[in-house]
Amino acid sequence: MKSVSPVVAVAATLLLHAALVATIVIGLPSEHRQEARPAPVEIRLMQPPVPVPPAPHPVAPQPVPVQQAKKELEPKHRPPPKHEEVRPRDIPAPAPVARVPAPAVEAKPPSASTNTQPAAPSPTTPPAPAATAAAAPPVKTTASDAAYAASNRKPPYPRLSRINEEQGTVVLRVLVKADGTAGAVEIKTSSGYPLLDESAKSTVQTWRFKPATVDGKPLSEWYQLAIPFTLQNN
Repeated sequence: MKSVSPVVAVAATLLLHAALVATIVIGLPSEHRQEARPAPVEIRLMQPPVPVPPAPHPVAPQPVPVQQAKKELEPKHRPPPKHEEVRPRDIPAPAPVARVPAPAVEAKPPSASTNTQPAAPSPTTPPAPAATAAAAPPVKTTASDAAYAASNRKPPYPRLSRINEEQGTVVLRVLVKADGTAGAVEIKTSSGYPLLDESAKSTVQTWRFKPATVDGKPLSEWYQLAIPFTLQNN
């Protein structure tokens, strides 16, 4: 068997490739052909036209008569107001004014004794003294027994009142003198028991007080105080 030469083999291969390329080139236009599609049909609904009303004809102004226009332009004349006629006889005549002659003044010659110097001014009266200030109210203090509370003796509790268990408060009115001693002593409110009232009255008669004062001066004054009597349980 004879061997194929390399030249012949190469040539055969080239022819085969050329045939394949030609087949591909010829077949491409047929594959890319596209069929022509019909254009879509568009359907539109037509509306009937709306009738437009005709424009109104302008109305020509009616001519005004010339005489009427003149009458309207002419100013209206009003009759002048009637003035009442004033007659001279209606005006009263002015009354005559009587003239009184001025009295004659005689000129006197200046006398030699007349003093030409101005008169001296009259002495002015001194102003009235200012009203004195109102007097201050007096400083007043009332009577009291507080200063002698420790030294004044307490009223004794009557023995019979203790046995009978009598208790109460005596209210006294004492006339405190200017020297601080007790003057008249009165029972304003009784305790309800004569023994208690008498014990309180006789004891307060011996007390010392601080008298009332006005601007530092002592004076007599009534003073009221209460004396209680209370039993203490042993």
